[in-house]
Amino acid sequence: MSVSFSPESASQGASAQGGQGPRGAAAAAVTVAGYTVLLVLGFAAGLVCGLAASWLSWLWGSGALGMALAGGALVVFLGLLYTGCRAAGWAMGSRLGAGLPAAGWVGAGLLLTGFAPSGDVVMLATVVSYAFLLGGIAVVAGATVLSGPRP
Repeated sequence: MSVSFSPESASQGASAQGGQGPRGAAAAAVTVAGYTVLLVLGFAAGLVCGLAASWLSWLWGSGALGMALAGGALVVFLGLLYTGCRAAGWAMGSRLGAGLPAAGWVGAGLLLTGFAPSGDVVMLATVVSYAFLLGGIAVVAGATVLSGPRP
């Protein structure tokens, strides 16, 4: 009878006993850290983009050329938001990978729709602001639904 103490046999023994082993625990920690980073990045992107949406509102009110620029910038932004969420879902190999940055972005967007203690409003009641918020929610929801596990 021979006994082998190789790393392969140790990991096979741990998986046969139902344990994760050191590799499984490290992989789980990296996955949780990745999901946490995606949620925080989605929230940060929502804050930055929400502040940029105020510039879209300013452009919208500056005439026909401003409306065209604001509309074009909005379409480009929504395309980038969709691509970013889909890329996160692909990178993590799950819908949760696309859903967490989407949830962070929506949370930041909804936070910016309220009043500040000083009475200021970040997101104005303009067509382009509503298109930014509601279009962004539709885009991240679509990106999350269309993302799936890797083949």
